[in-house]
Amino acid sequence: MTSEQEPIRRLITPNDQLIRDVFSKPKAYYIDIYQREYKWTKRNIDILLNDFADQFELQNRPKTHHQDIQADVLERFEPYFLNTYLTHSTASNIFIVDGQQRLTTLLLIFIKLWKIIKTIEKDATYDGTTFKSQLLEKCIFESDDFGEVTRFKIFNENREATFGSLIEDTDIIPTDETQRRIKDNYKIISDYYDIFLIDNDQPGRYDVTKLTYYISYLLDRISIVEIKIEQQKNVATIFEVVNDRGLGLKPYEILKGKLIGNLPGEKKEQANQIWTDLQNDYFNAELNNSTEAVLDLDSFFRTFFRAKFADSEYDYEKFETDYHYEIYRNTKIRKYFNNFTDTDLLYRRIIEDIQYFAKVYLWLRTSYEDEYLIYNKLLDQNQQYLLVLSGLSHNDPDKDSKITGIAREFDRLHTITRLLNVYESNKFQRVIYPLNKEIRNKSLDQVINIIQRYLITFLKEEEVIPRDGVQSIEDIFTYDRFKGISNTSTNFSKYVLMRIDRYLSQYLDNKPSYAGVDLMELEDRFNKSTRKRHGMHLEHIYAYNEPNMAEFKDSNGIFDEHTFKTERNRLGMVLLLKDSQNISSSNEVYIDKIDTYTKSNFIWNEVLTGHLHSVDKNELPNELQTDIILPNDKGAFPRDRVESRQQLIFNAIKSIWCNGDILA
Repeated sequence: MTSEQEPIRRLITPNDQLIRDVFSKPKAYYIDIYQREYKWTKRNIDILLNDFADQFELQNRPKTHHQDIQADVLERFEPYFLNTYLTHSTASNIFIVDGQQRLTTLLLIFIKLWKIIKTIEKDATYDGTTFKSQLLEKCIFESDDFGEVTRFKIFNENREATFGSLIEDTDIIPTDETQRRIKDNYKIISDYYDIFLIDNDQPGRYDVTKLTYYISYLLDRISIVEIKIEQQKNVATIFEVVNDRGLGLKPYEILKGKLIGNLPGEKKEQANQIWTDLQNDYFNAELNNSTEAVLDLDSFFRTFFRAKFADSEYDYEKFETDYHYEIYRNTKIRKYFNNFTDTDLLYRRIIEDIQYFAKVYLWLRTSYEDEYLIYNKLLDQNQQYLLVLSGLSHNDPDKDSKITGIAREFDRLHTITRLLNVYESNKFQRVIYPLNKEIRNKSLDQVINIIQRYLITFLKEEEVIPRDGVQSIEDIFTYDRFKGISNTSTNFSKYVLMRIDRYLSQYLDNKPSYAGVDLMELEDRFNKSTRKRHGMHLEHIYAYNEPNMAEFKDSNGIFDEHTFKTERNRLGMVLLLKDSQNISSSNEVYIDKIDTYTKSNFIWNEVLTGHLHSVDKNELPNELQTDIILPNDKGAFPRDRVESRQQLIFNAIKSIWCNGDILA
């Protein structure tokens, strides 16, 4: 050994082994806490099985006696290299630091092959002999000195019942991703071998010769290099280096090793349990009507680190993909974790901050208890979650009021910029970057003042309001400023009208409305994709028909299509209808639409047609009191009443987004 090799030897020791050697050790391999869940998919399983088969099928199989087969495999079959796995040993246990995906899959393969052998052993009609089932039992189970099975060879307490269900042919309902993958992948493996090892001359029966060749090949011609990490203090670092080289771990899984790896015994177990519980909670979370298919801890950590440490657009973008690199580079984060050297601090960060904020974030993404969170979600405004985490402190005594208050102010910020036609996603995002920094850990009153100030400043910069004279939210709301509000986005128009109807329903002591239902049902009814027949649909009062178009002809009978389009798309001239009502009334003239509006189950529509009960009408706030708008002599909506509709919807918008709706 050279002098250069000696320091390396003190860190790691490589050991090339056959699969037989790996699984014949008397003790089980423990899944170390650094390891992620078992996550291999069908694609990973297919690649492995096909790689084995491709190498196996290169040789013919002339022998029939099991001992001759074993010798033939050793002599003629080319070896197959199955990469590496990392271990660390203590006095009593061997821990898998990396490579458990492959080893867990091999265990599933052994279970299936063992069950095939058991089937053959029970059927005396099979000709020929193969390996005894006890051979594979040694690869599957750890046994004590009395021959009693104690655990599976790839051991983690969470997996034992799932492995056991495969042995016993019983069903089990998975509670996390690992259990589900074990169950699903075993079925893939089982179905594969039921075809691959079938006897072509006797359908429904296994080919004993091929099975014997295959097991011998699997045990004695497939090698895998064990890399032993010699000292505990190096385990986390080596794990991180290996998995930063493209072996497919997610950033949060690498972060886990960094934070938990060097914690002392009991603290490591407690921190790991908290992390595992969070992982399972996120895995089992259901995201309804979201742009994201799944929710995992990476989604949380990106938001958390941005909320607490990103001070600029540049900082924000660093957490976009492999954010775990940034936690080592960012001075504030290194200080927060004390350079990852203080184990007491790391432990507290996990059991306090990370656990608290991860639970809050999960609640924000899945709960239906706060209407403002759902309102923003309807329009895919996910940056509300960033601002909520930024504004909260650990164990914040004002958590609930802050969540509602920040979500409400975010809705106001977003809605007003959309109504005043200055919303553009990238431009809006650039408002969020400094806002995120400024509201960090502030009181609710401070947060509200900051967000409102940012809104006013943004509108001034966009020259929507004058530099002087506008000091409050109320100063923004003048009809001259809002009279041009129009239907430029179907979902946003639906959203404004939904909020108006929901406001009216609540104002009139929960008068029934299609928009007045619980939040989960509201989310479904909102019909964000607009593709469902069921749910809310936008309806133009002015349809393309002759009576309506006649309102926009000059004295020479020339139709002014531009003005017609502009007027029909003013926000006061669109309504909500449910299900297929808008299809049936789409081309009707106003006089024929009135009956549909009256029966639509939207209060705002009843206000228009005058069919609101007199008691309810008298209860409306003064600014929403209005006369019935009757059709003209051609049955059309009179053009001279368009402005009054625009004024009325402005009044409703002001009631909600300026004065604050009644539940604020």
